Amino acid sequence: MAPSVLRLAGLQNDRLTLYLELLFAVILLTLLLLRRRTRDTPLPPGPRGSMISGHRKEMATTRRIWEQYAGWAKIYGPIFSLKSNNIDVVILNNARTAHTLLDKRSNIYSDRPRSVMGSELCDMGKMFFRIRSQHPWFSAYRRMAHEDFGALQIPRHASGIQTNIQQLLKSLLSDPQGLRDHLRLCQGQSILMATYGYQVKSKDDQFLLLAEERLRLANAFLRPGMWLVDSYPILKYWPSWMPGGGFRKIASEVKSRTEESLASTMEWTKAELSAGTALPSFVEGQLNRQALGNDRNEEMIGYVASSMYVAGADTVISTVLTFLLMMTLNPDIQKRAQQEIDIIIGRDRLPQISDRERLPYVEAVVREVFRFHPVAPLGVPHSVIRDDIFDGMLIPSGSIVIANIWGLTHDESIYPDPMRFNPDRFYSGEAKQGESQPNPLKYVFGFGRRVCAGMHFAEASVFLHVASLLATFNILKAVDENGMEIIPVINFTDGIVSKPEDFPCRIEPRPDAVDLILSSN
Repeated sequence: MAPSVLRLAGLQNDRLTLYLELLFAVILLTLLLLRRRTRDTPLPPGPRGSMISGHRKEMATTRRIWEQYAGWAKIYGPIFSLKSNNIDVVILNNARTAHTLLDKRSNIYSDRPRSVMGSELCDMGKMFFRIRSQHPWFSAYRRMAHEDFGALQIPRHASGIQTNIQQLLKSLLSDPQGLRDHLRLCQGQSILMATYGYQVKSKDDQFLLLAEERLRLANAFLRPGMWLVDSYPILKYWPSWMPGGGFRKIASEVKSRTEESLASTMEWTKAELSAGTALPSFVEGQLNRQALGNDRNEEMIGYVASSMYVAGADTVISTVLTFLLMMTLNPDIQKRAQQEIDIIIGRDRLPQISDRERLPYVEAVVREVFRFHPVAPLGVPHSVIRDDIFDGMLIPSGSIVIANIWGLTHDESIYPDPMRFNPDRFYSGEAKQGESQPNPLKYVFGFGRRVCAGMHFAEASVFLHVASLLATFNILKAVDENGMEIIPVINFTDGIVSKPEDFPCRIEPRPDAVDLILSSN
C-alpha cells in the first residue's frame, strides 16, 4: 500500500490523519475541477501524475531528476508542466524559454515560491536567495551585494583568495588524501574573510562550523514541495502537541539555531569595528555606510552576509571537484592546459586573476567544467506573480518555475555531443573571442533579477583554483593493490547543489612544484 502523503511530513497514519487526507482530497479535486472550467488557455503539456499528489513523489525521489526532465522535454517540448500536490510546476528546458521568461519578463518571474516550512516557520524568508521579490528589502539587497561583490570589486578580493589557495596547495603537499577537507577550509576562509573580515584558522573553527550549519539547514528546509505544509499552508497552525505536529517542533529548533548563527558572526565584526581592528569586508563596509544614513539596517546586512556562505561555499567546492574528476579522466586535456600555463606564466610564480585573459585554454576548461555539470542543475526555483501566456500556454500565477540548467547545457542543438568533456567547444585561440558555442556562464548562475549576486566572486575563485592546481599538481588515476589504474565512475549527488560522488584519484606535485608553492606570495 502506498504511504500516506501526510506521513511524508511526519504525520502519523491514524484515523484523524485519514480523515484529513480525505478532506484535502475532496477540496483539491473540487478546486481542480473549478480551475479547469475557468481556464480558456491550456497549461503546458506534461506527463500524467497522481490525481491527489501529482508528481510530488517523482520530484522528491527520482535520482538526477534533471535528466528525467530533459527526457520529458523530448516528448512534451521545451516547456512542460507538472503538479506538486495543488501547485503548478513549470519546467523550462531550453535557452529560449528561460531567457524569454526569466530574463525578459523578470518583472513578474523574479519571485520565489512560498516556503511555509523554511521561510515562515524556520524564519529563513529574509535570506538573500529566498526573499520574495515584492519584499521592500529585495532591491536593497541587490544593491548591497553589487557594491561589494560586483565585477569591479573582484580585484580587491582576489589577493585573499590567492593567499588561501596557496595554503590549500601546501596542505595538498603534505596530505593529498584530505582533498575535500582542504577545499572546504580554503573556500570557507575566502568567504568569511570577504564577508566578515574573519580569518579562519582551522577546519574546526567555530564560525566556519556555524556557517556550514546554516548551509545544511538551508538545503534541508528551503526545498519547495519537500514539506507537506508547503502545499497546505493551513497546517502551519497545527498544534505541535497534536499527533503529526513534530514538524512544528523541528521548525522551532531550526529557527533558534539560525538566529544564534546569524547573530554571532555579526557581533564579532561589530566588536572589531568598535575596537578599530576590523579588516575590510562586506559587513565592515556596510555598517560604515549604514552610519551615513543609507537605505539599510543591521538586520539586512546580517541576512545578506549570512546568505553569501550558503550560496557560495558548495558552489565553488563542487565545481572544483568536477574539474578534478574531469582531469583524472582526461589527461591529454590536463597536459595541454598545463603547457599553456608553463609557456604564458612560467614556473616562477602561481597564476593570478590578472592572467585570466592570457590563458584562453584554461578559461575554456573552466567554462567546460561549468557546462558539463552545473553545480545547481535546476537552479533555484522562481515563481510568477501573475498569470502569463507563453506560446499559447498559460503559466498560472503562483506557479513554481524551474529552469533545467543541466538541460540547457546539454542541449544537443547548442552543445553537440554534450556528454563529452570538450574544452575546444569554447576555445578559438583567443580568450572570450570567436566562441563557437554559447558561454555556459550565461545560464549556470541564474537569470534576470535573481542571477547569483556572488557570481563574479565564484568565477574568480574557480579560475584561481583550476589554474593553481594545474600549475602545481598532476591529477592522476588512482591505482589498486596490483598497480592497475582505477577508472573513476562519473556520478553526481542529488540536491539543490550537486557534486561528484567520492572518486579515487592521485594528486602528485609537478617538478619544481614544492619550490613554486613555498616561494609564491
